[in-house]
Amino acid sequence: MKNKTLFVSAFGVALMGVTAINAQELVLPEGMEILTPENVEVTVSTARANDKDKALTIAGSAENGYKAYFTAKDAEHGEELWVSDGTKEGTKMVKDIYPGVTSSNVLYITRFNDKVVFQATANDDEGAELWISDGTEDGTRMIVDINILGGSEPAGFTQINENEFIFGAKDYESISYGEEEQRWLWISDGTADGTRLLKDCKVIYPGAKVATDDERFFVRVGRKVFFKADTKDNEFGEELWITDGTEAGTKMLLDINKTVANEETGATAGAQLDWFTNFKNEKLFFIAYSNEYGNEPWVSDGTTEGTYMIKDLTEGTDANGLPAGHGAFTPRVYKDKVYFRGYDPYYGLELFVTDFTAEGTHIVFDLNTNPTATGTANGSPDLFCEFDGVLFMKGATGSDANLPDTNFGLELFYTDGTAEGSKIQSDLNPGTGPNAAWEGMVVSGSFYFRAQDQTPAAGSSQAWELFKIDSKDEFPKKVVDLGEGPDFVHSLRNLDGDLVFTSQIKKSLFVYHYRKADYDPQKDKENMDPDFGETSAVMAPSSMDKTVDIYPNPASDYVCIDTDAEVYGYTITDLSGKLLVKGHADSNKIMLDDLSAGMFILSVETSEGVMNSKLTVK
Repeated sequence: MKNKTLFVSAFGVALMGVTAINAQELVLPEGMEILTPENVEVTVSTARANDKDKALTIAGSAENGYKAYFTAKDAEHGEELWVSDGTKEGTKMVKDIYPGVTSSNVLYITRFNDKVVFQATANDDEGAELWISDGTEDGTRMIVDINILGGSEPAGFTQINENEFIFGAKDYESISYGEEEQRWLWISDGTADGTRLLKDCKVIYPGAKVATDDERFFVRVGRKVFFKADTKDNEFGEELWITDGTEAGTKMLLDINKTVANEETGATAGAQLDWFTNFKNEKLFFIAYSNEYGNEPWVSDGTTEGTYMIKDLTEGTDANGLPAGHGAFTPRVYKDKVYFRGYDPYYGLELFVTDFTAEGTHIVFDLNTNPTATGTANGSPDLFCEFDGVLFMKGATGSDANLPDTNFGLELFYTDGTAEGSKIQSDLNPGTGPNAAWEGMVVSGSFYFRAQDQTPAAGSSQAWELFKIDSKDEFPKKVVDLGEGPDFVHSLRNLDGDLVFTSQIKKSLFVYHYRKADYDPQKDKENMDPDFGETSAVMAPSSMDKTVDIYPNPASDYVCIDTDAEVYGYTITDLSGKLLVKGHADSNKIMLDDLSAGMFILSVETSEGVMNSKLTVK
């Protein structure tokens, strides 16, 4: 097993991992049940990172429902892909991809509309390749064998528009180019014919991690994806790149760190990019290291001119004469701004906000007021998500037992964006003990997180029990205690209104159906589908022909195709990719009589042999 941690039980016995318990020993609250069979062990990684190798992923559609995809193993099949619709009957192994007891080593399960894409190994000859699944055995298949001489090891899957996703992969040329094997950038629509090399750039993935919590290496903003890469000749190190799904639109935006790393070639050092955050499908917030300012917050609108450092939060140099940057951590979008852990020379690491201007970037609240020689101690907030109108986080208040009125250890906070509206939410672990909260998320109008209400026995750093609150000022309630000692619950996910998760003390898939007393489905039911930005935007798939136009748009009874090429045929799909209409075009006029009002993707095949797609509104 990966990511095992040394714990000490309540009886003082050192164990690798945690002590497993049987289902009959569990007392679960009303609405909670175990979905996986007793002889099946869920193998989801405990890492907090979003881009973790063994992921628990939700995919589906409002029309056909949603499913949880994960990896699990049993004695007969080894570790394979599993799926659950939230019921015991609907929880099963999808397919024995590598037949027999050998594991297929499914990695990086990622949603692609109502399916998932992932890396898997079906046999030793093909190696780790690109796979797709709709949750059924027949609908689970290898998309294409990218590297004919071994595994392509695809990773970094990110849906870029309604019909395509990008990823990094190795092929014969990329592993043969230069002195080291490289992943280059690929794009796919989920079919073999629609999978191709997009750009021969060196994709940094998984790459060296600057942080350990919520980092992402590929992040979509609207219908473009930002990612970390270098040229295949290693000219710039790890820098900020962008793609719109076309080769021409795939490029490095800026050489942020111009420090010369190789005097012989002139290659510059990498920018240590991290904390990629989508701001309202308009901009990317991130941190980067520059030779002038060190590690500081940056923003990009997808253009070179619109990519800039927001503010030099830490001026001057450090003891080594290098720029004294402190970066920005756990950024979250709230009230049309980005909040994050930033640095102030007097207050230390505290809650900051930015509107992407230097003047609008400043400290919001000093969580830890304990005095130091230079100011006050670090509050080091880690931000979670918005709930009940405020932004939740955990932060340090200090651990001096002689100051009981201000020192509560590491506890929950929230803010409304002002100093007056920022406060400690609760002292969950009484005294100065830390609650060690993580993974805060909202499901059906209730806020869930993993934390501890008492400090574990010596040798155990965290307990990770499951807690919830139904309103911002309610004292947290422990949802379940799975066993003696640390439960180590993790991978909390929203399965269309129900919470699913797993645990290290009981490596099963749990589901919890709960609705608070004042649950309002109009307000408390979350949107489960990806947002690609403005509905009036024109989709730009890799094969877009700029000479094709569609009018009127929005339309009522018909649309006309404006192109110099001859129109052969067309298809109309909904935004999930489901085919609605397919036909041959006798003219450049396509009737929409049989379609209900809504948004569709109209794809037109021309005499140039190209499928040109446009977002169409009826």
